[in-house]
Amino acid sequence: MQSGSFEQVAVVISKNGSAAGCKIGDLGKGAGAGKDRKPQDLGPDSGTSVRAKPARTGSLLESDVKVVDASMDEARAAIKKNNFAEAIEILKKVLRYPENKSSAEAQELLGVARLKAGQRAAARTEFEDYLRRYPTGDGADRVRQRVAGILTAEGAAPEKLRGGVDLAGQVKKPGANRETRWSMSGSVSGFYITDDSANTVKDLSTAPNPNADPDAHRSHQNALLANYDMFGTADNDRIKAKFKLAFTQEHQLDRGTDKYGVSTAMVDYTLKEYDLTARIGRQSRNTGGVIGRFDGAVLSWQQSPDLRLNVLAGSPNWSRFDAPFAAGKTLYGASVDFGKWFGVLETSLFAIGQFDRDIVDRQAIGAEFRYFDKNKSALGTIDYDVHFQQLNAAIFSGTYTLEDKSVINTALDYRKVPYLSTWNALQGQPFLTLYDMMKFNTAAEVRQFAIDRTPTFESAMVSYSRPLNETYQIGADATVTNLSGTLPSGGVDGTPASGLEYYLSTQLTGTGIFKPGDLFMGAVRYANLSDSRIYVLDLNTRYPITADLSVSPRLRLGYRTGVGTDLQEMTVLPSFMVNYVWWKGVSLEAEIGTKYVDSTLNNVKSTTKEIFATLGVRKDFGADGVSQCHGTAISCAWAKPAMPATGQSGGSSSPVFAGYAIETGLRYWFSSAKNRYNYYADTTDSMAVSRLNYGGLTGHSGELFFRIDALEGPLANVFVKGYVGGGKIARGKLYDEDFQPFVDPYSMTSSAVSGRLQYASIDLGYNFFQIDRFRFGAFVGYHHWLETVDARGCTQVGGHPFICAPALASDLKVITEQDRWETGRAGVSVEARLLDRLTWQAEMAYAWTAQNAIDTHYFTFGRDPASGWGYGFQAETVLKYELNDSFNIGIGGRWWHFNTDATDTFSQLLRYTTDRYGVFVQGAYKFN
Repeated sequence: MQSGSFEQVAVVISKNGSAAGCKIGDLGKGAGAGKDRKPQDLGPDSGTSVRAKPARTGSLLESDVKVVDASMDEARAAIKKNNFAEAIEILKKVLRYPENKSSAEAQELLGVARLKAGQRAAARTEFEDYLRRYPTGDGADRVRQRVAGILTAEGAAPEKLRGGVDLAGQVKKPGANRETRWSMSGSVSGFYITDDSANTVKDLSTAPNPNADPDAHRSHQNALLANYDMFGTADNDRIKAKFKLAFTQEHQLDRGTDKYGVSTAMVDYTLKEYDLTARIGRQSRNTGGVIGRFDGAVLSWQQSPDLRLNVLAGSPNWSRFDAPFAAGKTLYGASVDFGKWFGVLETSLFAIGQFDRDIVDRQAIGAEFRYFDKNKSALGTIDYDVHFQQLNAAIFSGTYTLEDKSVINTALDYRKVPYLSTWNALQGQPFLTLYDMMKFNTAAEVRQFAIDRTPTFESAMVSYSRPLNETYQIGADATVTNLSGTLPSGGVDGTPASGLEYYLSTQLTGTGIFKPGDLFMGAVRYANLSDSRIYVLDLNTRYPITADLSVSPRLRLGYRTGVGTDLQEMTVLPSFMVNYVWWKGVSLEAEIGTKYVDSTLNNVKSTTKEIFATLGVRKDFGADGVSQCHGTAISCAWAKPAMPATGQSGGSSSPVFAGYAIETGLRYWFSSAKNRYNYYADTTDSMAVSRLNYGGLTGHSGELFFRIDALEGPLANVFVKGYVGGGKIARGKLYDEDFQPFVDPYSMTSSAVSGRLQYASIDLGYNFFQIDRFRFGAFVGYHHWLETVDARGCTQVGGHPFICAPALASDLKVITEQDRWETGRAGVSVEARLLDRLTWQAEMAYAWTAQNAIDTHYFTFGRDPASGWGYGFQAETVLKYELNDSFNIGIGGRWWHFNTDATDTFSQLLRYTTDRYGVFVQGAYKFN
């Protein structure tokens, strides 16, 4: 199987009894498909949904959003004119984009267009696929009515829908046609960026967005960016589940530094019989008083159609680069959802508390409402902090769609930025934690500092958009904002208020002007700010030269004039992007541009010219289908029937182990490591005393590893895996730096290093998603890692006249560094069978670790123990080849990375960065 190269997959595995009792059903039946008919031969009236073919994955670009919105307008207009063939083609293109706000409506309209075009079976297929993907909501109610009408017209009983969905929106109880419908999609991309500040730095001509991701405006210079995201769903009569993972790596070439971030890593699992849903992991939530992303779990119980109870616990997460529970903060909350009142109004009440150990960080109560009908929607939130006794937020937004498809949006926003919390008191202070701050200030003073550091943001917005015809759409919006000032207190200066600031813009969008798929946008923006006036003309296009090649030229012209100053600034920013689909699911993207800025301030003229470029490759993959085998969990395809005690096939096997797959083997790991830490004068990082850099720590180690998978019974899909190993560190180098004024002049010495390492790991996991050639699981576990190195000899390489000058003997032990990491970890594992005997495995885990270090300087201060906490990740991948049914060999790679902060006996901060990475070879034997 090649990923993404098929439309449907049927997998059959018998879990108990004879394998002949579980057979593949004809996925094309009901659509007139014969036994030998291929998916690509299916006509428009077939039983295959247009979404059976994997769509693109990831998030929409801004230009894609415009195309989707314009295409939806075109499709509605085509249906209104009874041009159903055109509407069908437009909607099929919309559904090839990643899941977005228009996907559900597009699939419903596709079914409507097919039905009106006389393609009844195809319409029924789209409607049934819609109900599997979107089983609740007004749209689902409409679609069920349409399917009931189709069934009535066909003379079939309307109580049940084909494919396991009934008219109540529930999946059928176990019957003759049991099935698990699954989907999986994802992407891997890598980009080289010279400078993307022209695109990522906040655009001053647009209104501030208080909901923006804190990482949204990160800029990169001379950097490599890698992104990985994966999304999967599964649904049968007992459960509904999905998982999502989004991972980022940023490597700065100039500094040689790396940053790793996870924006999402969660599993969502629903037990339909009990109406219970659990969502666990790193996730984003903007209801129930939660502010964006957090690490934790949400448990929900749908007591009735009109009542839903929710509880949550976890730790707030500000940036995707933060480790779980990195700041030591926790949150707990509960909410109640009511609806729908009068069929259109949903309401919620919530209470939430956030703590830094036993210090109250935030305590709030609030309410939300959501109103939807066929042409109007409204959302509102009230959040009141009972700890600070202040209003945190009052937010309202509404949308009204007119008969001519014009849309009016309005939004009113009052909120603290950031939301009021005790941690806000740390702004501008020389303390790392609230506990440090409370050594010098009372709780009441800290509470007042938090209030003083937190400004209030107010805004009002109104926008209007209207399709002029099938090709063009116009839009305009106006926004007024005000950011209050902050008061001086606690030795921190206040900030002035911005006053009222105004933003105006108008936009014209055209699609399909010269050929299908082209896009032309022109926008004019004006901003009246407290210190300047800004005028912008933005022209953006995308033109498909061929089906695989498109170009996107863009030109931005800006002019800025100062208020109360003689500032005059002109900006010219042209760019050109090329996107080429090189192979199925593989696309190449390149962009080059320049930024020219000419400015005058205080009669001083300056000119800057910058050239920026981006080059990258992206691989999209995905598949979906139906497994006719059925189980209580998501998967059943990997489970095998228990071998009989007599062992008639595949050799003898004990009945005790018949329900388990066991693999064990030996591995040799060739690795290298870097262990660097800065030593500071106190508990802050304000002044560095010294830096020790252990590099090139070449390791040779052997290890024993194992994995056990439960195939059936109550533990089906559970796995346990681990390894234990050890070896020697053959060689390495230590560079020991001492800084002024503590050592004057500056000193750097070098020493040869050798030592030993030990490590062990144990994980418990569950395979959430499995088909015949692929499985995806999640795990939690414990990892132990101990390294001891001895530095011998000492040579001055920094110019200090006395330290190690002359050099000390090469066999003289001068320093011993021993580090022990005791680590908890949580991650995901993936396994894919690429060929009949070739398998690829990979895993990625977030790690939170306790480090204990002992630094012994034999000729200065002696033994200095330190301890602290940190975070990091552990990644591993291996490619295995089966020599026969039992024995396999493999080659792989592994990388451990930790960042920790520790404090020693002198109450001084040590900041560690540690990596060990390398390649390994292995041999393994499988039982069962």
